[in-house]
Amino acid sequence: MKSTIKKYQPQELTLIIDKAFDGNNKAMDHLIRVVYPDLKIIASGIRHKQMKVTKTLDTTSLVHEAWIKLSKHGIKATSRKHFYCIIAQAMRHILIDSARKKLRIKRLHLAVDIDDFQIESKDNAQWFIQLNEIIESIYKSHPRIAQVFELKYFLGLTLSEIATDMDLSLSTVKREWLIAKQTIAKMI
Repeated sequence: MKSTIKKYQPQELTLIIDKAFDGNNKAMDHLIRVVYPDLKIIASGIRHKQMKVTKTLDTTSLVHEAWIKLSKHGIKATSRKHFYCIIAQAMRHILIDSARKKLRIKRLHLAVDIDDFQIESKDNAQWFIQLNEIIESIYKSHPRIAQVFELKYFLGLTLSEIATDMDLSLSTVKREWLIAKQTIAKMI
């Protein structure tokens, strides 16, 4: 599936997002058509980076779950980048909830059918939850570093794209990406 986002200026997409989440059904339909290919790319990247793929929550299901979750609460994105960060966080939280559920069931020693869960093993679930906790702790002290990490790791943006989206120099983004990776490596 090919990205359609490049056809739109960031300001145009932000305007579509605002209209869509302010209750304009026509704008919502248009937004879904515009961002859906990108959401599938993001979901696929998150799923493949975080865990072995299982049958239950495929890429399409993850996109749909995240969309439903955000549609219920609304999105007040200030930019295209902010919108995609919100979506990526929603996807990550869905997978984290799944990992926690898997660990909770394992602790209760219930019979577990692997097809019922998105996390293939207890070790993957623990690792994913630990990564989330580390990212959240980095957000508290260095939110920009955490955001660079999320954009690169979860959304798969290049360092140049991150620099442009965040209005930072490429050298700053490279430095913060390196700091994020080193911090996470130390904490894991």
